Amino acid sequence: MTLPPADWPLRDLSRSVRTGEVDWHVQVAGRGPVILLLHGSGGSSHSFAGMLPQLAAHGTVVVPDLPGHGFTTGARYDSLTLPRLREALASLLQALELPRPALVAGHSAGAALALRWALDAPRPPKAVLGFAPSLVPPPAYYMQWMAPLVHPFATSAPVTSLLAWSVGPTGMLDWLLDSTGTRLPEPERRLYRTLFAQPGHVRGAMSFMAAADLPRLLPGCAALRCPTAFVLGRDDGWLRERPLRRVLERHLPQAAVETWPGGHLLHELESRRAAERLIALL
Repeated sequence: MTLPPADWPLRDLSRSVRTGEVDWHVQVAGRGPVILLLHGSGGSSHSFAGMLPQLAAHGTVVVPDLPGHGFTTGARYDSLTLPRLREALASLLQALELPRPALVAGHSAGAALALRWALDAPRPPKAVLGFAPSLVPPPAYYMQWMAPLVHPFATSAPVTSLLAWSVGPTGMLDWLLDSTGTRLPEPERRLYRTLFAQPGHVRGAMSFMAAADLPRLLPGCAALRCPTAFVLGRDDGWLRERPLRRVLERHLPQAAVETWPGGHLLHELESRRAAERLIALL
């Protein structure tokens, strides 16, 4: 594991933990019921930095950099499927000597991973919460015909290295951040620039996106044995509210769904409100 720089958010809470081939960077704080927070594709533990101190007053908050992301290293890029990531997270909690989570929350693709956790865990958490959940699957024709061609190319080392190299000179990352519908302040943008300047992080983000098999995940959600809640962004430029609501109504009809003003990264700008929503589920 490569430790975050000294000025990384909540750096004093960072731990290094090894499980199998994965060297984890994880931040842990608080005491009480375990609250597991899962960032989205391309994110890292910093995504929840604004929420963590508030949540730590109510439980043991565990915020890892997922394998292939941030400062967690060692994972194979072809292992970033939802089931394999759930197994890796279970190993991490065991290494931390922590019990099963009482609450699992995720942002974007992390929300899909939170659902996978709840479906596969021997005992489900008390609740699952997703912020701007990435649950709109691509068209069937894409998965059948295009994905087998596109995904190996998009996740290859040469392509992701080129993307990482181009982040700074081209301003592409700022364009991507703006396209989310969230106007992040400059200090937060610098964190994403640090992440996306690392070819390994870019490859992990692309691999995680490519491996999120939503057509397999969503039909099983009818079997969930715990309450679910979702917060959608009214101005989300990546996941439009209307198609996302249709997916939730079809596959998770009992879920509590609400819409807040804001874009895809709304939980970062509305960290206090997001933390209060989580605390309410406890």
